[in-house]
This record gives sequence, structure tokens and C-alpha cells, in this order.
Amino acid sequence: MDAHMIMGFIRRIGRRVSTGLQAVGAVEGYDRWAATYDAQPENVVFALESPLFTKLLERVSIEGKIVVDVGCGTGRHWQEMLSRNPSELIGVDPSRKMLERLKAHYPQAQTICNDAAAYLPEIADASAALIVSTLALAHVPAAARALGEWSRILRAGGAMLITDFHPAAIRAGMKRTFVSEGQTIEIEHYPTDLEELRRVAADSGLIHMFTAERAIDESVRPLFERAEYLQAYEKYKGRPLVFGMHFIKPR
Repeated sequence: MDAHMIMGFIRRIGRRVSTGLQAVGAVEGYDRWAATYDAQPENVVFALESPLFTKLLERVSIEGKIVVDVGCGTGRHWQEMLSRNPSELIGVDPSRKMLERLKAHYPQAQTICNDAAAYLPEIADASAALIVSTLALAHVPAAARALGEWSRILRAGGAMLITDFHPAAIRAGMKRTFVSEGQTIEIEHYPTDLEELRRVAADSGLIHMFTAERAIDESVRPLFERAEYLQAYEKYKGRPLVFGMHFIKPR
């Protein structure tokens, strides 16, 4: 199994039969994926990223504070964040279809359909206590521009939590793919090395506090077993797949 095939498995485990490959931009891709995005109970990436996000969220206090979730998608982490009682939770995503799915889960949700990597005029300077971005940043062509804009809306003393696909996995040829009508759809991505991301954050006025990485390990072995892909598990065991970072904006 080559790197493309393993990433296809990781992103759509349990849906292995497809034909053809079509590369699309992030908005088109997630608009097409939205209807089935939440139906991935054995997604390896999610299985590794979710506890990593929990670990990051435990590092900050959000009760009574404004949180902005950039690239919120269908609100995969919203239940966890809402359980911590923020005063506001605002979801930003360029995909209208993904936001429609989020609204189906959370009808009262505040959402903004916008390219958050460019400019968020709807959100005032220094208004958010926490910026969250999960599995989204590598879809942005210019990470520096995105972090600069997110830093603009982050108040002094606030925090930024980022998770994403590991750049080493992307460079190895692993693709962000899903299956639609029997066709494999690949979504564009732009990896940024972790050290470069820390430098970009520093240039945006942020202080790096913490980095964690999660590799394919024993915790996800059962997913490979049920998909009868143990050979792939043994080949890729130990390969970093996702990472998380915690930054703060100094007072």
C-alpha cells in the first residue's frame, strides 16, 4: 500500500472501494464532503486528534469567555467546548454546506461563512479569548497570513490552539481524501514545518507554549484490524500523523 492509499484509508476507513481521483479546492471539497463528514466513527486521524485536542483544551480556561473556532466544519469539537461554558462560541468556515451541518447539530450557533485565512471583518480586534483551529491550517496557502489575522482578533493574554495533519505525513504523500459517488476526492493542502509554524507565530506576536505530536500507535491498531489493513499498520506504525500547538498572546 503506497502513501496515497494509506491516507485514503485513514480518512475514509471502512469505505475502501472507489475509482478515479479528482483534486479540488478546500471549499468545493468540504461542500461535497459535508453530508457524510460526521459519519466516520473509525477515522484514524480523528481517533488520534481528538484526545490531543482535549489535552490542549485542558491547558486553558474558557468559562465566560469568547471562543472563535476557525475552520469549525460541522462542529466536531463543539460539545466539548460548550461543556466548559464559554460566553460565546463563534464558528468560522468557508464551506456553507459544513456550516449547515453544524447548524443542524447546534441550531443557535453563531457562524460566519468566510475565508478566515484572509480577513474576518465581522470580528473586532482583540475580542476573542481563545482561537481554535483543528485540522484546517494546512488547507491555507499562506499560514503567515492566517496566523496574523487570527492574532488580530485575539486579545492580550488570550490563547490559540491549533491541531493539524503532521507536515511529515503530508510530505510522505498522504492525501486528504474522501469518497463521493464512487470517486476519490483529494483536497488541496499546503504543509508548514512545525519549526516554521512556530516562527510564523512569533512574527505574529504569539508565544509558543506547547507542542505535542501523535503517531500511528497501538491505540488505533483495532481500526486497522477491523479494516483488514494490519499490513499497513505495521508499515506506518510510529509515523507522526497529527500535531497540536498552544500559543498565547502576551499582555
